[in-house]
Amino acid sequence: MKKKHNIKLLLGIITVLLLMTDVYAQYAHEINKQRRYDEISWLVTHNANNNRTDGPSGFFGCLGGGNQNAGIKKQLQDGVRSLAVDIYRVNGELRLKHGAPNTCMMDAKNFNNIIANWLETHPLDIITLHIQSGPNLGKSGLDDIFFGRRSGYKNMSRFIYNHKAFVSSSKPKNSPGDVYPKIQEMLDQKQQLVIFTETNYNSDLYRYSFINTAQNPYRAGQVNELFDANKFVTHRGVDHKTILIINHFAGDAPTYNGDVNKSKDANKDVWGKTVTAWYQFGHKPSIAVDYYNLSNGKSAMSQINDVNKINEVRGKFEDGENGRGIRDVKTYLAEFKNGAWRKIKNIEHKGRRASWHIFYSFPARINDNRAIFFEHPNYNFSPSFIKVGDYKGNNSKTFVINVAGIRKGTSKSTLVVKQNESDDLSLLTAQDITIEKQVNSNISIYKKNSNILNVSFLLINDDAIALEVYDLSGRLIDKLNKKQVPKHTKNAIFQLSENLRGIYIVKGYVGTQYISKKIAIE
Repeated sequence: MKKKHNIKLLLGIITVLLLMTDVYAQYAHEINKQRRYDEISWLVTHNANNNRTDGPSGFFGCLGGGNQNAGIKKQLQDGVRSLAVDIYRVNGELRLKHGAPNTCMMDAKNFNNIIANWLETHPLDIITLHIQSGPNLGKSGLDDIFFGRRSGYKNMSRFIYNHKAFVSSSKPKNSPGDVYPKIQEMLDQKQQLVIFTETNYNSDLYRYSFINTAQNPYRAGQVNELFDANKFVTHRGVDHKTILIINHFAGDAPTYNGDVNKSKDANKDVWGKTVTAWYQFGHKPSIAVDYYNLSNGKSAMSQINDVNKINEVRGKFEDGENGRGIRDVKTYLAEFKNGAWRKIKNIEHKGRRASWHIFYSFPARINDNRAIFFEHPNYNFSPSFIKVGDYKGNNSKTFVINVAGIRKGTSKSTLVVKQNESDDLSLLTAQDITIEKQVNSNISIYKKNSNILNVSFLLINDDAIALEVYDLSGRLIDKLNKKQVPKHTKNAIFQLSENLRGIYIVKGYVGTQYISKKIAIE
């Protein structure tokens, strides 16, 4: 009897440990919640609903083949926070299924209950849905699901992220459309459900994927095709958007449904595919996979968590005259040898050179001491390069460095900068170091002393000030923010976090007015 009691006790302990592991997986998605939503690489389960758990049971339950072998609830328990699903009307009912003649259908009521219950019980989670809609679903079908307008459905509309209306310290009112809030800010406002749809419903809640995201080609018959050069181009969406979805799965023609063995082989290379795409697109990607929990190597989730540990450098290429974004920026890697930066190679993959458009991002990996240089036929850039080693690490940090483009042939004022062997500017010429013209002539910035700046302006309405101070290497020195500035205010005093001497760049917004200017502090 005592032996049986001990066995029961041991089984109880094992059960508790397993439950603790499950809870850890739910909450410890290894995300730095001070990062913005688009600074996270998310693991996306492709056709998440197309599985044998959520579909009908029996031999004919998934006649068309599946893409996942775990149900949606189990996917969430395993740490998946981004789901690609297909929703249709079938004989008046709402169903999740993968086209026709696939019979692996999930009742939308069950889907609604799983997502709603998860959001209600997991206040630290953000869930993203990428929805492909059937031709007769309509916005009313989505409203039925997310507003709980059918019997047995739960209303989860209060959780839906409204990008246009969302306001926070990192996403002030009237921010440009490509500015996303921090994860923590979304959690604080309980806007935990982000929805993208492949049909344009002109909705702020169901955001049109192909205006707000970019996506690479998705069709591949063999795993070795997944690293072809043509898999690293924008196939759908807008190429400069910072929400980038990389499809990384192979299936059998003609249906291209998921294949277990091909998925195992593909999923072992999630880290490599993500980092390669990061360089090629100039955006930090999320990655969509079949059979997310199967791999011939490290698990896909573990690899994505490793990607999210890498420090990120990101920013915008903007015309120094008008603040507009600059497209088709080419890049190359260089190493410091014999007192100068020497080009190693272009950033390219299998002969296709990367083009970065308007916004950029690249990984600053822990052992990377190279520099990334920027090239364009019509612009010189300031800074003209960024030293990866200044920002490298596995600290899950993001560094923002905006890059100003000065049109070639434009009259420039040059600066004399004292340099030494360790100076970030050791290879820059006088042509590289230019005085940027002030974008808005009604705003001026001048120093009062080494750690006090005075910004002069005129606000017509109550508004905010958000400025950033950079040194000439592009390193962010300070952020100057005033959340509430009364209308008719004419100037603001800012105290810098440290005493400064030399030339610095001040960029940002005074209200809705953009400014970009270099200042000298003696």
